[in-house]
Amino acid sequence: MFNIGKGLLLKLFPSLGPKGVINTQIAVYKKLKKKYPTASEDDILNSLIMYRVKSPLSPTSSQEEINHYDKILKNNNKTLEDVIWAIIEYEYILSRFVNYQKLREILSAKLSKFNWTPEKIQEEIDKEKDDWIQYIQEKVRNID
Repeated sequence: MFNIGKGLLLKLFPSLGPKGVINTQIAVYKKLKKKYPTASEDDILNSLIMYRVKSPLSPTSSQEEINHYDKILKNNNKTLEDVIWAIIEYEYILSRFVNYQKLREILSAKLSKFNWTPEKIQEEIDKEKDDWIQYIQEKVRNID
């Protein structure tokens, strides 16, 4: 029942799901670029990350998020795509599942009814990830 309700909510309010997060991050990025036209790209991207960390809707503690984003915050060659993927990865995968192994275990249990192999489950996980990365790339490419 919850999954049906959750799916319906995401259809009615897409801003609640990953697409909404992607679109919001792009909107915030554009506002930051406009507000701080002389800021470096790295500073803008770091601000975008910190904006997300300070969000009251955060799935975990600020320190856990800082730990996750530390590597990308220190990377001076990151792109908007990298930052948005890091946010999606953290909020929709890592903060909900300890790691991909846990995700595979959960999916295996649910999909064993359909005789899915571990390889098929991994294929579906990879496909989902690729779909989100492609969506991010398309949205970033179409920034005004």
